[in-house]
Amino acid sequence: MLESRRRRSNTRSRSGVRGLKARCRFCGREASYHLDHARMSLCSECFIKYYERKVYKTIQKHGMLRKARRVAVAVSGGKDSVALVKVLHELVREKFQEVELVAIHVDLGIPGYSEECRRVVEKVCGDLGLELHVHDLKKAEGYGIPDFMNTPFRRRICGACGTVKRYHTNRMAYQLEADRLATGHNLDDTVEILFELYLKGAVEEIVRMRPVSWSSHPKLVTRIKPLIELTDRENFFYVLAQDLPMLEARCPLVGESRMLRRKKLIEEIEGRIPGFRHTFYKTHLKRFLPRLEKTVEEPRLAECEVCGMPSLGRVCSYCKLTSKLRRAEISRT
Repeated sequence: MLESRRRRSNTRSRSGVRGLKARCRFCGREASYHLDHARMSLCSECFIKYYERKVYKTIQKHGMLRKARRVAVAVSGGKDSVALVKVLHELVREKFQEVELVAIHVDLGIPGYSEECRRVVEKVCGDLGLELHVHDLKKAEGYGIPDFMNTPFRRRICGACGTVKRYHTNRMAYQLEADRLATGHNLDDTVEILFELYLKGAVEEIVRMRPVSWSSHPKLVTRIKPLIELTDRENFFYVLAQDLPMLEARCPLVGESRMLRRKKLIEEIEGRIPGFRHTFYKTHLKRFLPRLEKTVEEPRLAECEVCGMPSLGRVCSYCKLTSKLRRAEISRT
């Protein structure tokens, strides 16, 4: 069922507050949330201020909204994107009044799950009074993500889904004439990806892991990650503190993926070395990335011969993906 995850009966167990005597570090009232990495507890009101201030500092530090006019916010319905659209709505109202926000959502065509995602997105955006644009894969493209389960991509369905979402969110933002595309990637997501890339030595991909991916092509919208320094748990707490609805269900197509196994491993490391995620990310950003940027040449983007959108080769990864899907469908008939 769709409902706010802030249920009074179990908020304390989810918030990480240990014992009834925990007090807010800033105001001294009873704490609602505990942040292990910062070793502090906060009440709901102070946590909201802390969270919004932290996102604002991230935006300012990396110039994410410098000269921005229109920002497309990718909203999936999960806690990160719900937190993102809410915090940006608050910051635009208070700090960036020259910026216009518009929400975009890709309906992935996953039975049951996608309907729930869409209802959350429509509720959140409706409550905030935001313009919402939805791209329905089934209606517009003639396929849904489950169709890839009948192809070799079934073993890496999350990768195929990611390619589809990146392509369509960029295209939607471009068509809406947005000059920024904001996504809800958080610190946990970023460290999990970096962890894999450093193990593989994939320097060409490592160098692209930035808080801001500035556009290098007229049809490629600059991507920003305002939540990149916020943990998964902090985003969850913000949704709770703001009493926002969010998706309860897990995607039915996600099994015990390598991504989830890496996240569990990083969680175990974090338990033994508090602050590991923050240290790992800051080391990447301040020490390795500046050196890699001097030695790794940025690839030049062309336009896909099929769809006309930005591509590293003659045909973009999205068109290659959907072409294989269509061939698989033909071979089955």
